[in-house]
Amino acid sequence: MNQKIETILNALHETPRLLTELITEIDPELYKKKIIQGKWSIHEHATHIGVGDIYGFQKRLEEFKDKEKPVFEPLSGDSFDENFFINLDLKKTLADFFKIRQKTIQLAKTFNANDWNKLAIHPEYKTYTPYIMLRHLLMHDHNHLYKIEDLGFGIGHVK
Repeated sequence: MNQKIETILNALHETPRLLTELITEIDPELYKKKIIQGKWSIHEHATHIGVGDIYGFQKRLEEFKDKEKPVFEPLSGDSFDENFFINLDLKKTLADFFKIRQKTIQLAKTFNANDWNKLAIHPEYKTYTPYIMLRHLLMHDHNHLYKIEDLGFGIGHVK
């Protein structure tokens, strides 16, 4: 495995710790509060990060492993029931996230050079490889972490 892949996997490994640390620093009374009307709460952002690997990224890694040229549909938190993320138990989701993310990383570590070079068809990407997908997952994590931090400590200006 090359250095750029290892760097992404190491950063992905840190997300559960960062998320848990961030949540524990925020006043629990803010977790489910709709600070910005029509937007997700801290709780929704956190649980979305915590289960995202199960509903999309692990399945995609498995398809990259099993198929020569997988075809993917866009992933969106909007495709879930409106109350799905708010109804998840935050404490349990955070605890489970460590194991969930480790499974994602372990799946990626089973890839050989051929697997890393596979191209998928994705309607939102000109090029979509396992590396691009994992980089996207990392940016997705950090996007939601930033929103949680802003909602918990800032003035709620992040849209």
